[in-house]
Amino acid sequence: MVPPADHARIGRYMLVRTVIEPADLCFVFGSRDGVDAYVDTVATHFQAGYFPRIVIAGGDTGGDIAEADDIKARLVARGVNAAAIICERASTNTGENVAMAMPLIDREIGLENIRSLIAVGKISSSRRFLMTLKRHWPEPRRMLLPVNYFGAGADLWWEDEAFRMRVMREWNKIPSYIEKGFLAELDESDGLIA
Repeated sequence: MVPPADHARIGRYMLVRTVIEPADLCFVFGSRDGVDAYVDTVATHFQAGYFPRIVIAGGDTGGDIAEADDIKARLVARGVNAAAIICERASTNTGENVAMAMPLIDREIGLENIRSLIAVGKISSSRRFLMTLKRHWPEPRRMLLPVNYFGAGADLWWEDEAFRMRVMREWNKIPSYIEKGFLAELDESDGLIA
């Protein structure tokens, strides 16, 4: 159980937010959980003109098809142009998502043409997503659309058992991931908002 005195502190650190402005690319971290919420978020922002291209990173993590292909099919069904989507299908973790997607992005668009990106991923891992991008691809401005498919808002994350378990799992692993060089810590230059 998370002590009530720690709720706000842990939430501020883990459930980071940024402003959302039009960007050159949407970077979707693959998932098998909350996929419809992911797809709704990406499709809505694509159709509103927030980004012209989408990269979806996620391989075969135990489903019938790669995470990227599942999300792409659902996006296309919601009216997103398939030609706007790049799929990275081999990665099995967040670091691989970025490292394996970058050569595809370079070939299709050119890394030098990506000055800003909007990352999309589950809210419980939002800090780690930005830390991973900063570590592996520090050049673009990084923004984040956190997807919340849990039964509680970010301000009450501890009240939903699944949300609480995921946040605490992230909270416990981030220090060792920083120590191992998998992540780069965020600071005020990363555009986080309170």
